[in-house]
Amino acid sequence: GFWRLTPLGALVPTPGASGSDERRAVYRSCGRAFGLSLGQSARPPKQPLLLGLPLARFFVRAVQGYFPETLDDLQAELNAEQHCNAPDFRGSARLRQQSLRELGLQGQLTFGYALPGDAGVVDLIPGGRSIVVVDENKDQWLQATLRYELVDSIQEAAEAFRAGVCDLVGASHLVLLTAAELREAWSGRGMVTDEDLKVWQANTEVSPAVTKQAEWLFELLRGDLRDARSRVLKFATGSDRWPADAKGFRFVVEPMDGTDASLPCAMTCGNMLQLPRYTGREQLRDRLLQAVDCCAELHLA
Repeated sequence: GFWRLTPLGALVPTPGASGSDERRAVYRSCGRAFGLSLGQSARPPKQPLLLGLPLARFFVRAVQGYFPETLDDLQAELNAEQHCNAPDFRGSARLRQQSLRELGLQGQLTFGYALPGDAGVVDLIPGGRSIVVVDENKDQWLQATLRYELVDSIQEAAEAFRAGVCDLVGASHLVLLTAAELREAWSGRGMVTDEDLKVWQANTEVSPAVTKQAEWLFELLRGDLRDARSRVLKFATGSDRWPADAKGFRFVVEPMDGTDASLPCAMTCGNMLQLPRYTGREQLRDRLLQAVDCCAELHLA
């Protein structure tokens, strides 16, 4: 594919042969979609158009024209996309401070970069796949491998993506916003805070027929379902990401036929949650969790 996931679950272009018209066209088209998202958020009713998984920070910065140069900067960009429970050894200070023998890496590394999916090996220097890394050139290898992964392998995709964004909204967003602000504008935040929940409730239109059930819903999201907020959001809206600018966010709770044994329904195109007239908070909680879990397993939400 054209995209892969970082350990933290962000999107980054898959390294591939440069100079491909197809690759450039795909990334430019993606950039246009992300540009459309920025334009949509600026027009009435300013309903944020979130695009799901976030882009990797180093790719967003590449789209903005920022490329890390120093080894410290390269390691920082690598570590920004690593899971704390399984960090990449290339981002550790120990790799630069200790010998390869002490690290158990003696004779294990070469100046070749293995592409994902057994797509081949890229020589980081001429004949690199046959040159073994030793302590004397370890920093050179680390700089070369991180430079290829975080800069060279994505530069063409970043340029095409940037052109696509500019096709729709110009370059102002790329210049005026930070990488973090752009990521949030495109994909929102990965959690729903207490303040976000207040905005969610304030921007919810509730049918009089399910006023009590809607009250229970938000009480549960403040309490028993606190950890399920993002899952409930995805069930009802199609995205588990909360918009960074939620002024245009709208949500609807409507009634539906059913009993305490019935599951709620959702219409993600309208940010609508449909609830039976449950007779108690516990019934609402149990049926909502069942529906959320069912749709997550079936990839329906």
